[in-house]
Amino acid sequence: MAAVLLTLLTAERPAGAEAAALTRLLLDGDPAEALAAGPWYAVHARGTGDLQALAAALGTVLLDPHEGGVRLLTDREPAAQPGWRLGVSAPAAPSGLATADAQAERAVRRAEAARTPLAHHSDPGFAGLVDEAEARAHAEALLGPLSPALRETLRGWLAHHGNWDRTAAALGVHRNTVRQRVGRTAELLDRDLDDPDVRMELWFALRTTDRGPDQPG
Repeated sequence: MAAVLLTLLTAERPAGAEAAALTRLLLDGDPAEALAAGPWYAVHARGTGDLQALAAALGTVLLDPHEGGVRLLTDREPAAQPGWRLGVSAPAAPSGLATADAQAERAVRRAEAARTPLAHHSDPGFAGLVDEAEARAHAEALLGPLSPALRETLRGWLAHHGNWDRTAAALGVHRNTVRQRVGRTAELLDRDLDDPDVRMELWFALRTTDRGPDQPG
């Protein structure tokens, strides 16, 4: 394995089927024993540019045609390339390449949606583990019964940890108005707003809808 990897990494150009097979192994398998510590970047690319030129520009021979595009591994931080839309993962150690592969896929979807040549993974923590389209669909369905005023009040109330007076001051309304709106929100959603799990889910939903479809996380 190490000998094959060394041959590919020192080749002057991509090695066709061998490079694709190794890339699949590294991204889908356990690459910890085959690669240097890194950091490594997973890249998903969509476009009609020259594949060999793309690999050369990214300084890698590790590429795999994949789901209408190509995915690559490189130890260089990628830059935008003519004819391609690129999604780039966060830097990762070999043991983290499966996660990096998923990050790159989400990033290239964002690049396509925003019509930008390159998008980096930028969702930290838990949010970065959730598919953007699925998260947005869930958020819109969950918050659908709420008017803009109720959403604004809920956002302020959650941001102030359920404090009526601080929420009222931030929104410029009377505290009784806040109480009425939060009560109405609980009725419409049929949720217990004292439940911390419910509060977390609603906050995540509000943050997801705040970002808009073309904004990075």
